[in-house]
Amino acid sequence: MNFNLLSKQPAALLLLAQHSRRLSTVPLSYTKTAAAPSVSANPPLLIVHGLFGSKQNWRAIANQLTRTLNRDTYSVDLRNHGESPHQSPHTYPAMSQDIQQFIQDHQLTKPVLLGHSMGGKVVMQVALERPDLVSQLIVDDIAPVKLGLSHDFDKYVDKLKEIEAAGVKSQKVADEMLCEAEEDLGVRQFLLTNMKRIDGVYRSRVPLDLLRDSLSNVMDWETEGVYTGPTLFISGKKSPHVKPAVYGEIKKLFPNYELDELDTGHWVHAEKPREFMALVEGFIRRNE
Repeated sequence: MNFNLLSKQPAALLLLAQHSRRLSTVPLSYTKTAAAPSVSANPPLLIVHGLFGSKQNWRAIANQLTRTLNRDTYSVDLRNHGESPHQSPHTYPAMSQDIQQFIQDHQLTKPVLLGHSMGGKVVMQVALERPDLVSQLIVDDIAPVKLGLSHDFDKYVDKLKEIEAAGVKSQKVADEMLCEAEEDLGVRQFLLTNMKRIDGVYRSRVPLDLLRDSLSNVMDWETEGVYTGPTLFISGKKSPHVKPAVYGEIKKLFPNYELDELDTGHWVHAEKPREFMALVEGFIRRNE
């Protein structure tokens, strides 16, 4: 929703905007990769992970993009993920408000926003609500549409809860248990980053019940508005999320968009990191 247009909208939309502003924000945990002082005046890059992800998943890419793009890079943990606080609701309006507050608290001037999956929807919402805060937008394999609820996430939550309840002491045993819900080793390793050894046993560092109850919110999308700034969608050819059927909706909300595909599944940046970074670097440089 573009708050700048609300004065011309019905009273119901004004009330909705006021409600959005009142959402309680949380201070997001983050990692800053600083560029050399002589070039740090370039607009910073702010990276937002997807569901069950965290800032640590983006460490190598953040380090590389800081060097090649000559700018500070911030990787954040969204609420209920990584080292950020656990708080309801887990919705896009709430997560968008967290990011807007982060930008203001850290005095980031017109950052480039990059988000994957759930994080892609978060950065899209930020750009639509506060286009004045964003210089460029990069969306990693997600579209601005409502998705069907995936049963895989329910299975993942069940298994992570089972690992915690069993008092598992080794990553090997945790991986064997998770294998019952997910065959792909890379996905299992990604999911197990949400478990942390505490007093010798693996415990979840994320609120699993809250995230399970919020899955319908994560799949949802109801935001309106228009962001006219430079926008890049990077999709995986083997992923179902960004296909021709959604191009019209993308065009309506992000009229100044480009689309590139890589031969990957949903985790584009992890499967083809060099190619992904080349697309990101080229796009940012062209639009500076």
